[in-house]
Amino acid sequence: MKKSILLIFLLIILSMLSACSAAIKAVEVLLPERTESVEETSIDLKEPTSKAQSVEFSAEDLFSTTLFKKDPALLQFSKKVEKHITKFDTNFTIVYKGKLGWDAFERQLNDIYNIINFVNPYTAGYVENYNWEAWEIDNGYEVEFDFTYLTDAKKEKKVDAYVENFTNKYITNDMDDFHRAKAVNDFVVQLATYSGEDASEGQSVYELVSKETGVCQAYALLAYRLFLAAGLDAKYVYGYSDNQLHAWNLVSVNGDWYHVDTTWNDVNPDEPYAISYEYFLVNDEKLSEDHIWAKDNYFAATSNAYDFMHDMWYADTVGNVIYYNSMTDSMLYAYDLATKQNRQVTETSCYYLAAAEDAIYCSDYDNDGFLTKIFINDGSEEVLLEEEVLNLFIDDKGVLLYETIDGEKYSQNL
Repeated sequence: MKKSILLIFLLIILSMLSACSAAIKAVEVLLPERTESVEETSIDLKEPTSKAQSVEFSAEDLFSTTLFKKDPALLQFSKKVEKHITKFDTNFTIVYKGKLGWDAFERQLNDIYNIINFVNPYTAGYVENYNWEAWEIDNGYEVEFDFTYLTDAKKEKKVDAYVENFTNKYITNDMDDFHRAKAVNDFVVQLATYSGEDASEGQSVYELVSKETGVCQAYALLAYRLFLAAGLDAKYVYGYSDNQLHAWNLVSVNGDWYHVDTTWNDVNPDEPYAISYEYFLVNDEKLSEDHIWAKDNYFAATSNAYDFMHDMWYADTVGNVIYYNSMTDSMLYAYDLATKQNRQVTETSCYYLAAAEDAIYCSDYDNDGFLTKIFINDGSEEVLLEEEVLNLFIDDKGVLLYETIDGEKYSQNL
């Protein structure tokens, strides 16, 4: 007769990284949800939001895959759980016969979502919450799970089609690894708006692609799918920053691994077209300044080949040239990816910029934020509107879109 070890343990995940925070155990209090501060538009020079390491957490608080090496039975147990998640099974039973005693095994059951991340991070992202009941059996334990999900098979078919459409539109056979990685970063950043909603909102990739808003889990899972679809090897990474659980990616470019944090490259939820490259193709040393992760679980990222990009924000790309506002001196530059040459276009502090073939359109923060056209060849300027503007964007039809400070939206044919 089975001996009941625990009647029921309910783990409300609200997925692992709801609003980039999570419930580790049911008995713990949720950390305050990280909220993005909304900047008032000002003619004062803008600066990127600074981030900080998590003083309340360390890498030792995270699951370590070394446990799989010590106890292969736990890995097999986790793979069986993942297979049921893949099929969206709501109730199932699995037997564990491994090296872990009850206390250690119980900790892994309470952390099963994080363990599944190392089996298949994308299917782990299906999970909304689960509970389990366990009994002692000969040489092990029998565990009954009940799962609920953020998505379903029908929704995931739509995600599959979405990913395929991305590759057909943005990835070509002649693209190198760098341009494939950049295409993914730019697409996710411009698609998504960081969600400030309740923890139950914006966690799944389906929500992100259908509502275009989400939290870091959804950003990183979509980027993970797109990196793979673009022909790049990639990993889903979770850890801590700013005393919150956080998620991002590792991607292999030309044989070297780099971190990409699309959530933090999305500068501000109120600036939908702004792209930063501060957290694009970053090595371990730089990322360690404000991220914590269990490094033994992942490939080491040691290359600094793309450090030149980490000064770029309010960036826009035309052909092989990235036009950007420098975080160092707040001036406008152009970096040619083909020649690897960087040049200053003008000393103007050019924010919310949108680039065309011959000119850059932006909010001139040296001139009350007026809508200004800056000619690329010689850096000369023309004021188009003597009013502060923001959120500039040039659409596929060559129409310039922008907003005034009162929230009114305008368009102008170029």
